[in-house]
Order: sequence, then structure tokens, then C-alpha cells
Amino acid sequence: LLDKGEVSRERAGRSFAWTPADRAGLAARRMRGVLDAESDREAVLASFVTGLDPADERLLRDLLTQARARGED
Repeated sequence: LLDKGEVSRERAGRSFAWTPADRAGLAARRMRGVLDAESDREAVLASFVTGLDPADERLLRDLLTQARARGED
């Protein structure tokens, strides 16, 4: 589970304290895994984007604009 990113651990004395990964991060890793497994990335992304409702599409555009402004593209 640690290798899959589904949990994290912190040293607690001589053992570890395990906690579930954050749900948003886990979902993002799964989405990247699906995208990476396909040869036609453009088709996968196009299918995803066309299935978004208008509010989510606006949110995605805003997030991409913010990432570009921070130089994360």
C-alpha cells in the first residue's frame, strides 16, 4: 500500500504510525496511472474533458492557468 501511495507512514518510537493517503492525491495518482497506461494520451484527455460539466471545465481551465503562471507546465 505504501508503494502504491495509498498510505503514508511516520516513525512512532520503534515502529510506524500509518495513515491513509489524502483522497484527492490518491485519485490524481490513479488518473495519471490510467493516462500513462494508454498510448493515445490525447484521446484519453479529450474523452475526459468532453465528459466534464461546465463548472468542472471552468475549474480545470482556472487550475491550468494558475499552474502555467507558476511555471508548472
